[in-house]
Amino acid sequence: MKIAIPSYNRVETLGNKTLNFLTTMRGFHHEDITIFVADLEQFTLYNAYYPSYNIIIGQKGIVNIRNIISSFYDYNEYVVCLDDDIECLLPTHNPNLFIEGEKLLKESCFSLWGVNAVSNEYFMKQQSPISYNLKFCIGGLFGMINKQFNLSPLSSTKEDIENTIIHYLYSKGVVRFNHVSFKSKMFAEGGIGNKRERESQNNIAVAYLIDTYPELVSLFKRKDGWREIRLNRTHKFGFT
Repeated sequence: MKIAIPSYNRVETLGNKTLNFLTTMRGFHHEDITIFVADLEQFTLYNAYYPSYNIIIGQKGIVNIRNIISSFYDYNEYVVCLDDDIECLLPTHNPNLFIEGEKLLKESCFSLWGVNAVSNEYFMKQQSPISYNLKFCIGGLFGMINKQFNLSPLSSTKEDIENTIIHYLYSKGVVRFNHVSFKSKMFAEGGIGNKRERESQNNIAVAYLIDTYPELVSLFKRKDGWREIRLNRTHKFGFT
C-alpha cells in the first residue's frame, strides 16, 4: 500500500491534520507516504518541515498532480490518495478502512473505492453500507488499483468526477463506502483555491463532462447558481 498526498501552501495544516490522521490508520509504513508539491519553491518549504518524508515535485493544479501521481506509481499498485486537510473519518473511526478497501477491490475486480461526499449520518444510513454502481468517489479520500489513467485538464474542479467515471468505465463499477465520510475544510485557502476563484474553471469542467460523458452525467444548479454534475447511478453495461 502506498499513500499519496497532494499539497500546496498548507505546510502546517498537512502535519496537524492529514499526517496526524494517518497515525491512526493501519496497513502502511512511514516510508510508504509521499507528498506531491507544485514546484521547487514548494519542495523547499515542505522539505524544511518534513525532511523524513518522500516529497515529489510535480506541477501546479490538481489535475496535473493527479496525473503525476498516476504515472509515479507502478501499474496495478494499490494507492490511497488523501487531501492535505483530513481531520478524521465520520461518523466513527475505522482504522482498517484502507485495508478493507484494498480487499474489496481485489474481490470485485474494480479499480476504485471511495467514501460518501456527504457527512450527514442520517443521510448516510439511508443507503446500503457498500455499493458498486456509479456513485461519486470524492477526491479528498479514495483508494485505487493504479491504472495510470490521465485526467483531462478541462475537468479541473470536477477532476474527481472524471476520475470516478474513468475507473467505472474501465472496471464496470466502483466500490463506495456509503456509511463513511471524513472531516475537512472544503474551499479553504491554499490547496486549489477558494470557491469564487474556481467558478470559471468549474463552468468549463461541467461543460466538458457533459460533452464527453453524456450518458453518465447530467447538469443541475444549486440555489446560488453554482453548476454541478449529477452521475447516472442507474447506468447499465447491457447486462442485468
